[in-house]
Amino acid sequence: MNNAMARKLNLLIVDDDPSIVRLLTQIVQRNLSDTMAVHGLSDSNEALRWLDQHCCDILISDINMPDTDGLEMLRFAKARNAWTQVIFITGHSTWDRIAEAVEYGASDYLLKPVDQNDLLTLLKQLYVRCARWQHAVLGTLQTATAR
Repeated sequence: MNNAMARKLNLLIVDDDPSIVRLLTQIVQRNLSDTMAVHGLSDSNEALRWLDQHCCDILISDINMPDTDGLEMLRFAKARNAWTQVIFITGHSTWDRIAEAVEYGASDYLLKPVDQNDLLTLLKQLYVRCARWQHAVLGTLQTATAR
C-alpha cells in the first residue's frame, strides 16, 4: 500500500467482547501498522470518552452493545469528525438496523465471525479514500493560499 499520507490514521475498535477487540487489533497491527494506529476498547462509555478527546479516522464498532450501542457511537463520532469512516460488525442484526446504520453514515459492515481478508481489504480501501480526501483538501488549501 502506498503510504501517501503524512500521518497514520487513528482506528478505534469497539466491541463489548474483549476477545473480538484483541483479535481485530492484532490483525490490524500485524498487517497495517505502517498506516494505522490501532486503539481497542471493550467499554462503550470509555470509547465515547476516547472519541471526545481524539481524532478518529476509522471506527469499527459492534452495532449491538449494552450502554451505548453502535448507532449512538456512530452519531457521536460523526458529530466530532464528519470524515470518520464507520464500519459495523455484527453477529445478529436485522436488515432494518443495518439500513439505519447506512442512513446515519456507516461506510460498511462485516458479519461475525469477521473474515480477516474482508477486514483488511475494507481498511485498505478506506485508507486510500482518506488519502485521496487529504490530498484534495491540501490541494484546495494551496490553491486558496496562492490567490
